[in-house]
Amino acid sequence: MNQLDTQLQHRDATTPPRSGVVGRLVRVLYGAVMAWFAFQWAEAGLTWFSEPTTPANPWVWIVTGLGIYYGLYQLPASSFGAPWGRRVVSIYLTLLATAAVTAVLTQGDLWAAPLTWLLYGLDVGLVVVATIAFLVAVVLGTPGCEMGGLAELIRRLRGASNAEATEGIWCIGGLHKLDEWETGWRMRQ
Repeated sequence: MNQLDTQLQHRDATTPPRSGVVGRLVRVLYGAVMAWFAFQWAEAGLTWFSEPTTPANPWVWIVTGLGIYYGLYQLPASSFGAPWGRRVVSIYLTLLATAAVTAVLTQGDLWAAPLTWLLYGLDVGLVVVATIAFLVAVVLGTPGCEMGGLAELIRRLRGASNAEATEGIWCIGGLHKLDEWETGWRMRQ
């Protein structure tokens, strides 16, 4: 077994390795992109989101899916435990189904209020929260997904153990892989 493997095996299990300079710089760039998205979507507004052509935009569904997974499931699960993530998603999906039925009954169309309100709120909320999460992850040096930074901050504020976060949360943007590479590179130095 080489020295790097030995060091990784014996690291403190309650303290995940912090992201390094490269990881933090990439998070600053990702955060700037998220801030731009937040501004663009907020400026476009609910009127744009409610247009009949919006459901054809794949970004709407990508952001919605990410909002459900990272914002509604992963953030509560990482902050308070997996049951909380499942509860939040279940409640949101129930509200979404109720809103869809209400939209069809009151507006005669599925893509109408209150369904569009809930989806727009989730999507804009995700990019705003992600922007904040990137800043928190930079300051704390939290590895993995930026939502892990917010989860770590919440756990710290609650006085909870950081043991459940020994590894960074999987990240669609590859931050978890960047952190693995950077940690390995630092240990070889």
